[in-house]
Amino acid sequence: MPSQRLFLIFLIASGALLAGCATPPPPDPAAELPHCYKTNKGRVIACTQAPAPSLNADADAKRFTPDPTALTVYVVRRNWGDGRHFIKVQADGGPTVETLPNTMVRMKLKPGIHTVAFEFEGKRQSTSVEGKAGDLRFVRIDGMVWSWKSSFEWAAEPEASIRERALKARLVADVVVR
Repeated sequence: MPSQRLFLIFLIASGALLAGCATPPPPDPAAELPHCYKTNKGRVIACTQAPAPSLNADADAKRFTPDPTALTVYVVRRNWGDGRHFIKVQADGGPTVETLPNTMVRMKLKPGIHTVAFEFEGKRQSTSVEGKAGDLRFVRIDGMVWSWKSSFEWAAEPEASIRERALKARLVADVVVR
């Protein structure tokens, strides 16, 4: 009887040790890798072509610290009905950035009035953002994907609400246009 108990303890301890060895290592917080959008079961649906900023940069962006020399605009794409479509965003006709669901882009622009735009299925939509140096602005792309139709538009939502959504989104690009 005591040998069975000792064997059982050894078996449980071995199982615990092996379970710890089977756990993958945590991601490197300084690595810049493409960001992949996954289902709630972990299946990869789509990945960005360009590497996303590191997890450290993502955490820094979510502090929402204003840049005293620039207007900082956060473009947030987070909605329950958003699908797997890539949406390219740009400010003032500058470089385009791919977004996926549950992502955001931080743009540092020179103070003034700017046009932030995206295009989906040949339809271009834009919104105006105005601010001075040290200001933060939040805009959101509202996507709804059904089996028969997909639509994307700029959301009319208070900035405080978009800011809350940004906290749960992944930074996929840090753009400086000055």
